[in-house]
Amino acid sequence: MIVNPFTFGNPVRDPDQFYGREREMRQIVGRLLSSAFESTSVVGERRIGKTSLLTHLAHPQIATELGLTPDQYTVVYVDFQGCTDITPVRFWSRVLRKVARALADEELAALAKETMSRTEIDQYDLEDLFMEIEDRGLRLVLLMDEFEYVTQNPNFGLDFFAGLRALAIHCPLALITATREELVDLCHSDAIKGSPFFNIFASVFLRPFSPEEVAALIEGELTAASVTFSESEKAYIGEIAGGHPIFVKMAGHYCFEAHQMGLEGGALRQHVAENFLQQAEPHFTYLWTHSGESERITLLTLLALARGKKGRPTQDQLLKAYSRASYILPDLIKRGLALKQNERFDVFSPLFADWLLMEMSVGAGEEADEQTAQQWIEERGGIERTTWNRIRRAFPRLKKEYWPLLGEFLRDTSAEIAAQLIVNMGGI
Repeated sequence: MIVNPFTFGNPVRDPDQFYGREREMRQIVGRLLSSAFESTSVVGERRIGKTSLLTHLAHPQIATELGLTPDQYTVVYVDFQGCTDITPVRFWSRVLRKVARALADEELAALAKETMSRTEIDQYDLEDLFMEIEDRGLRLVLLMDEFEYVTQNPNFGLDFFAGLRALAIHCPLALITATREELVDLCHSDAIKGSPFFNIFASVFLRPFSPEEVAALIEGELTAASVTFSESEKAYIGEIAGGHPIFVKMAGHYCFEAHQMGLEGGALRQHVAENFLQQAEPHFTYLWTHSGESERITLLTLLALARGKKGRPTQDQLLKAYSRASYILPDLIKRGLALKQNERFDVFSPLFADWLLMEMSVGAGEEADEQTAQQWIEERGGIERTTWNRIRRAFPRLKKEYWPLLGEFLRDTSAEIAAQLIVNMGGI
């Protein structure tokens, strides 16, 4: 049986299947190897590869190759996903249990176990342990995944973060955190947001793969396979994946499957697209629902312009259609929802664009009546009659939950561009 080499769903654990992120690793490790032994915050969208990066750095072979040799560094990975009821004591108990397992020195491991077993773990206990680690010529690197489960938890107050900062500054301890957004934006209170704890970090942003990284991933996964992809197939995978590693693997999986089925050309693309959309839908939904109103309007404007006569817009064309895009576009690119190619912009994937059109449309027989739609528009300030006449048949065919967004879309952007997209979405 031929095994499909393109797997998706779980983080990458095998170093031989880890691709890209060389620049990000250099940034993180460079700070660790410096005399200051500094901490780093890894920030990236959901499923962009944060866990894969941290587990890769924690792998003994990789850590050693990067200069984090076991005679000087103890690298420990801790995952806080789902730890909604965690407390500071349970935090340190969880961390020290991992530290004890990682320490080769039996005396240090025993001390870590003894410390974690205490009913209360205070700052002095932790300082004593970490200074003992330093006395043995070691430095401790804590890779903390899903750290927002800590920063957003009201059980963790200013004292906890002040103590953790002091340990990172005065002890041989460096923190590498992974979160969806920047740490300071993931706090449960303004008081925590103002904590100097966050000043010890430099941020490293995980963005979608470059075309070179996408190519390396595809070629790497096919190395031991009997199947080869044509250049056009590789290009198609890159196009629909938009640089997101999970989408590259997803598209690669169905392209490999299509080859095994004997499909080629248009039939192969159809197989890939249909299955890709089915698997990617929950991820698309997450990206869309976690976007603010201005981000959504920018995406709709990009979609409208890219599908217009002039194709992908330049920045000037985009700003002319929606002036606020100048503030929003950089964040969308950082999140991997928009892309820039040859000074032109678009949503990151044509299949995401297709999904978005379907997502906002109602099914057959679920349309609102035209009078209800017109009344709703008029109650909210109305629009020019010529614009309404263009969209009067299409607007009722769009989900009511999106009417407020579309109303703002019509008012804040070029009415002509917005109206044409609404007509397209309504299938008119």
